[in-house]
Amino acid sequence: MRIGRFSFLVCVVVGGASCDSTDTDPPPEDPVLVTPAEFGAPYDNLSDWHLFADALGQTPADDLVAYDVIAPLFSDYALKWRFVYVPKDQKIGYVGDDIWDFPVGTVLVKTFAYADDLAAPEGARRLLETRLLWHEPEGWTAHTYVWNEEQTEAVREVGGKFIGIDFVDANGQTVHNEYRVPNTNECADCHHVDDDAGEAIVGPLGPKTRQLDRDYDHGDAPKNQLEYFASLGLLDTDPPAASERERLVDPSDESADVSLRARSYFDANCSSCHRQGGSATQSDLELDFHATDPSSDPATWGVCKIPTSAGGATCGNTYDVVPGDPDSSVMVCRMGSTEIDQRMPPLGSKIVHAEGLALVREWISSLEPAGCN
Repeated sequence: MRIGRFSFLVCVVVGGASCDSTDTDPPPEDPVLVTPAEFGAPYDNLSDWHLFADALGQTPADDLVAYDVIAPLFSDYALKWRFVYVPKDQKIGYVGDDIWDFPVGTVLVKTFAYADDLAAPEGARRLLETRLLWHEPEGWTAHTYVWNEEQTEAVREVGGKFIGIDFVDANGQTVHNEYRVPNTNECADCHHVDDDAGEAIVGPLGPKTRQLDRDYDHGDAPKNQLEYFASLGLLDTDPPAASERERLVDPSDESADVSLRARSYFDANCSSCHRQGGSATQSDLELDFHATDPSSDPATWGVCKIPTSAGGATCGNTYDVVPGDPDSSVMVCRMGSTEIDQRMPPLGSKIVHAEGLALVREWISSLEPAGCN
């Protein structure tokens, strides 16, 4: 309004020359900035965080940075958008081989949605939930916001929820899924890390160098995410040269080595529990990227290893991984099961990941056959 009045006055002063107000430049839009809640008092409505300039389109606020990972966690074919907010003048501690060290006040954001048709992910879709990991002074806290049917607001949900959803799968078949929003306590089952005293606490899983070392288009042109974060001044040190960085591969990239593809898949989909200090430590099955290095003890990642905590959910098989024989491997059986007491993973998924299962079968088939007796 002020610009329009100013233009009118200029016209009068210069002698009544005709001025068309439509020729004036529109006023610049005010930036959309994240508004963090007071520590210990998360907002009830997602909109109060001001995370998005356009929530339905998942367009982030000006100080919310979008990112993506190389090897995504499978969540029953749900679409995902990932973002991070770092408080002004704070920096992320760059870590070469583990989770980055985020400052207090950081908010990690992940939205889950379903496309009506998996073959058209950019088409019609429905937002289901937006999860926040918030770094408060006493540690990380998890908060889940469930989107209403009108797609106008997401409300904080503590107790978990089922959302019925229909979508068309890759084979053109309509699938119904009772999508499960976890309760707040269940977040710790996967986001389970040990603090310096060895106590189990909630923490982030995905934002690590080997997952983030990929290109992402933030609107100008695709650029390496590590370099982009550094250019924004968000890292406490510049990343080393690309040749010196540990990096996963896309598990769906059939041109990549099958061992690297499987190891990357395990790192993203299994290692949150199956690692030292994870919630499945008692299984003695470690599937993080380092543990599955071919130079390590194969028994560590299941080869000819008798399950120690399967509780009988072995499908009649004896060993987690039988080299060259996927059909005799407990791992394949459990990944292919939808039975609640047998399926893997036990949380976060109810649909068999056909592509992931096929990859693991291919990887086991590629291992040199060996008797496990």
